[in-house]
Parts: sequence; C-alpha cells; structure tokens
Amino acid sequence: MTAMYSDRALVIGAGFAGLLAARVLSESYGDVVLVERDQIAVDAVTKANSGYRAGVPQAHHPHALLARGADVLETLFPRLGTELEDAGAVRADLGSDFLSRAPAGWAPRDHIGLSVLSMTRVTIERIIRRRVLKLPNVSLVDGVTIDGLLHDRGTVTGVQGRRDGEPFADYADLVVDASGRNSKLVSWLAEHGVHCPAPVIVNGHLAYTSRLYEVNHDLKLDWKTAYEITYAPTTKRGGAVSSVDGGLWFVTLFGAGGDVAPTDEDGFLSYATTLECQDIAEIIKTATPASKIYRVGNLRSRWNRFHKVPDWPRGLLALGDSVVSLNPVYGHGMTLAALNAATLQTLLQRHDLAKEPLTFQRAIARTAQIPWTSATTTDLGWGTKKLPPSTRLTQWYARHLFKVIPGNRQVYRSFIRVSQMVDHPAALFRPAVLWRVLLGRALSGWRRRARQR
Repeated sequence: MTAMYSDRALVIGAGFAGLLAARVLSESYGDVVLVERDQIAVDAVTKANSGYRAGVPQAHHPHALLARGADVLETLFPRLGTELEDAGAVRADLGSDFLSRAPAGWAPRDHIGLSVLSMTRVTIERIIRRRVLKLPNVSLVDGVTIDGLLHDRGTVTGVQGRRDGEPFADYADLVVDASGRNSKLVSWLAEHGVHCPAPVIVNGHLAYTSRLYEVNHDLKLDWKTAYEITYAPTTKRGGAVSSVDGGLWFVTLFGAGGDVAPTDEDGFLSYATTLECQDIAEIIKTATPASKIYRVGNLRSRWNRFHKVPDWPRGLLALGDSVVSLNPVYGHGMTLAALNAATLQTLLQRHDLAKEPLTFQRAIARTAQIPWTSATTTDLGWGTKKLPPSTRLTQWYARHLFKVIPGNRQVYRSFIRVSQMVDHPAALFRPAVLWRVLLGRALSGWRRRARQR
C-alpha cells in the first residue's frame, strides 16, 4: 500500500509527462496541482478545442508510443488502449502492418504479435488529461508563467511567477518539474546557489517536415504505417506515413547531414519522390491536405545530469524531457516519460522522495541510459569527431545488422523487440542473431544493393 506522506504536491507542466506524474502523485499526496503555462482548461474534458498548444510545437509532428510505454500506460490507466481506439487510434502489428525499409532493403512483413497504437499527440494528451483531471485530488491552474522556485535553507517550498499579469505563488511539500525540453530549471537552481554540471548534448543534424492528410480510400494500400529511415553516413533522406485518428494520414519527411525537406507544396512532393517508398509520394499527390506543412530542424538530444548534483534541494524532482530530451525522430520521448512515472510510483512506496530526491534522480538516470545510447550512437554518425572505440564498435555492429534485416526474419523480429524497448539490447547479441549479423550475406541470401541518395 502506498504511503501518504503529506498534503500537497505541485507539478510544473500539464503536458504528457506532467499528467503522468500527477496521476502517480495522487496516490501519495492529498492535493496535487498541475501548473501550466498554456491555456488548456477548455480542452481538458471536451473535443471543442483543437488541442494544439504553443508549449508543444512537436504536436504538429508524429509521436510514437513504443510497446513498452503502452504497457506502462495501461497499468496507470486501465483500458486506455481501448479508449484510444474508440477515439480513432489505429492499432498496427509491427510486422505485418508495417512497410519498413532499412538502407539495404525492405524488412520482412511477417506477423510479429507485437502491436502499437498510432494517434496524434493531441488525441493521447487530451484523453489522458481527461482521466487525470477526474481524480478528486488533482486540479489544474493554467495560464501561469513560472519565473522561479521558492526556496528555504536547502528545500524547495513552491514556485513563483505570473498569471494574467499578476504575481503568482504557490506552495507545496513537493515540486516536480515536468516542463519539458525548454525547462528553465537549471537557471532557477543557479539563482539559489545550486549549480548543475553542463548538460550533455548530441546534435543529430536532422530535421523533419510534416503534414496531415485526409485518407484517400481510393488508394489500396496493404499497410497501416510505412517508413524509410535515414542512416549515417550515406542515407540522408527518409520518410514515414502512418494512419492516425481514424481518417488521417501523418506524412513526415526526414533530412540528415544537411538535407532538409521543403515546406512548399511542390518541394514537399519533389523531396518525397526521391525516396524508395513511393507510396509516400503517391499519398502527397492524391490525398487532401488537412493541415499546413510544419518543419522542425536542429534535432538533438540533451541530458541534464541532475543525478550528479550533490546539493540537490529537498522537495524537488525533475522528470521527462526536463531531464533527458531525446531526438524525437527515434520516438523514445513519451515512453521514457512513462517509465519515469513508473519509477516514481515504485519509489514512493518505499521513500519520502521530498526528503530523498536524489534517489529518484539517480533511478531515472539509469532508466535513460539505454534509449540515450540508442539515439545518440546513431546521431553521432553524422558528425566528424573521432568517437570512442565502444561507440565505433556499436555503429559497426548496427550497420551489419541493418544489412541482414531484409533477408532475415529472426534478426528483424529481435531488432523490433529491442527498438520497442520490450527486450534489452543484449538480445541483439544472442548467438542466433549474432552469427547471422556477422556472417551477413552468407545467411541472408542475395539482394539488390540499395542505391545511395
């Protein structure tokens, strides 16, 4: 049984990570308050508002919830998957319903038995927000700009800022920063004499450009999601299209190593025609646009190493993108936030985290290690700096693994389970996979070499 430590917890940010934190904190605190910069109250319980918020510019682009993340959410919110499907989310098997192209060719299309739900960020956030705000001890205060922390002798006691042009302050026994990749927590701590190590930043030199389209039922496609990856150093262009929210397609074009998909109509289509997956260009040609074309560049990963701050104040936790924000191309963000929430729930059963905050920060640092390594090892391939031997070895193995994926169902199945964070990366080094990767073409069969683009 979860212990009730005190009366009040405050969460900065009512986005995905903040909502999950509030759901977990509601088990241990009598009063949980979500403090949000954007105006979102109307959208909390209805569909009347479109749900696109200035604080989440990434909402105009696809968001992946990996299979591991979906399992965690189902534990926190029973029957969430069913509710999302009722709202239009599309369930797809990661094998038979996916058309996937690695640099060396097309992946096998066998049924894997591992599925994911495809939806817009607006849909999943709206439904989770509605669930959280139905909890009797959770409330939302929106339209608040937080300017700093309230602090007393090594303990964070609340937040201060502005609301409707007036001073705002609120006090709590525990403050949780879930304000995302634009968090100002490092600066707020410095104002109170707490200095954090410089963050680790890996620039992926990637950009993506996205648009929603209405599904064209005249196109007879045998997949629900199609994607073609970029891969350093030669495959600079990629793309993806997925069925979302019932009657929409989300089309995204990737660019790496200096390539960027244009945001004008003709340029967007022209870029898509250079891909091997011609279904993407066909959709752009024939489907009706349902949004503008949006682009985000300079995609990078950043890790604020809060777990290494010895004088980290009591009464303060940080999670989600405030701590580790990964290049969104790889789709780890929401799943990592869900894992942070699961860690918070587990630790609250044994610790008063307001008094032992580093216990939590160190735990989520361990959780972040695998997705961080996965994302940054790939992105470092676009740079020019000499990399450590361990990173070069990992990149070498990954290149050979991708070469055998088109001809080997077992390797592809293992890769999918690892990429969905269901299995540990060690599964890719089991003998049955390792030998196929090392022997490569001898066990994979002949295939045409993918052209460089």
